[in-house]
Amino acid sequence: MSGKRYQIHMAPSAHRRYKKFTLPLQRKVQEEAKKLSEDPYRYEELKGPLKGIRSHHFEFKDVTYRIAYQILEDEKRIEIVLVKTREKFYETLRQII
Repeated sequence: MSGKRYQIHMAPSAHRRYKKFTLPLQRKVQEEAKKLSEDPYRYEELKGPLKGIRSHHFEFKDVTYRIAYQILEDEKRIEIVLVKTREKFYETLRQII
């Protein structure tokens, strides 16, 4: 990795959910997004109809959350598509994509 960070952008669908999170959870999402910006290829790429989307898992208060994102390499940008608990994560993601 060259050390150049990627810019983080949150898609409108993800931002609507994010605004409903508690402030501590919003801060945790920001921390995790910073990790993505430093090494976005580190996390697994999904398969099938969700190919091109990557998924990063993190814990907050004993609950596992996932961040679905895509890397826009030509713009050096990461677009967060969804931040949600595991429950119905893939169903919701398919609806967004």
